Amino acid sequence: MNRKFPILLIVIAFIFTSCKKDLIGIKSKKKENVNVEEIDFDYFLTRTKVRYAEGDKQVNGNANIRIKKDSLIWFSVSPSIGLEATRVLITKDTAIVINRMDKEYYVFNFDEISRYFNFKVDFDLIQSIILGNLARPIDRETQIAKENNYYMIKQKSGPLDIQSFVLVDNKKIETVLINEDATSNFMTLKYSEFKETSEFLFPKICHVNLTYKAKKGPLVTSINLQHNKAEISDKPLKFPFNIPAKYDAFK
Repeated sequence: MNRKFPILLIVIAFIFTSCKKDLIGIKSKKKENVNVEEIDFDYFLTRTKVRYAEGDKQVNGNANIRIKKDSLIWFSVSPSIGLEATRVLITKDTAIVINRMDKEYYVFNFDEISRYFNFKVDFDLIQSIILGNLARPIDRETQIAKENNYYMIKQKSGPLDIQSFVLVDNKKIETVLINEDATSNFMTLKYSEFKETSEFLFPKICHVNLTYKAKKGPLVTSINLQHNKAEISDKPLKFPFNIPAKYDAFK
């Protein structure tokens, strides 16, 4: 993986979380049902403060994020208050990054991103993390149990074991634990400060930690997202993304 990949992490790493926890086994034999209160939308936009840390690297910035449901994720990142440093467009299979600081652009597919983190990453996972929705839809194989103030939803998605803890009182996801069988790499998502957005509750705060094996040993990527203005729109949003002709493609 080339040396420029960490720039993608600063932006796409919005996307990750943790402290080591084992998935909790669901012991209840009673089949529970829960209607998780997820955000449904055509278009979504938010202004977000971001704190990113990986090893000794730390970056703070502001981001404008726009999503076309199940299709496009766009964001523009500026360090603190200032000019745009990075613009990213994520499709179902590709992430394209414009680096205005070095006048370069990069194109990555999700296989490359997954290899870097040694953890399975795809468009649906990124979208769900930003919105606080389930990483995968509930199906017949999903296990659900109720314990104290939570519904526990346990799912299997390819190499990933996913366990979501849903608050009984508002049916919102508070914690997600994701473990990859083959590598034992794991992610933790923590949501808080639920605010009403249109007719939906939206988590203002998202803490993300991803612990994964790197060549030099275990590495932790941590991201804190603070959404300051989240909106849902049924009117199409613009996703401006033009690569200047003078920018070089980094390979």
